[in-house]
Amino acid sequence: MRIPPLEPAARVVTALREAGLAPAVGGSGLLVALGLAEVANDWDVTVDADAETVTTALDAAGLSYRPLDQGRYAIGEVDLMVDFALPGPAGVEALPTRVTGEWQGLPIGDPEVWARAYRLLGRDAKADLLERYLEAREHQI
Repeated sequence: MRIPPLEPAARVVTALREAGLAPAVGGSGLLVALGLAEVANDWDVTVDADAETVTTALDAAGLSYRPLDQGRYAIGEVDLMVDFALPGPAGVEALPTRVTGEWQGLPIGDPEVWARAYRLLGRDAKADLLERYLEAREHQI
């Protein structure tokens, strides 16, 4: 398994939690956490909140960040997505932050939400991995 250092992601998560928010790790970090991939090049963290609350939390924690585009911030190897949404066939589709577990001290996002995100991004192989994972879990219940 090859992942970026956990500490920067943990600092972002802690800052957001201290502001009363519920962030979650998604993207390739989620795939690694679920045992579906061996490599994560960065940490994707989502949170449902307004941008002002998020930047206030980051400032209070002394974290340096830079805006990337609407609702997205870079904090070292962490890509923070605020009110994560992507264009879909019927317009912009909200992709809510849902914490479904914990891995290495990080809150893990919802595989179903990330399967949809990857489908909207045209990353079908990753969407397929998550959909197979969800299907296998469904059959275990």
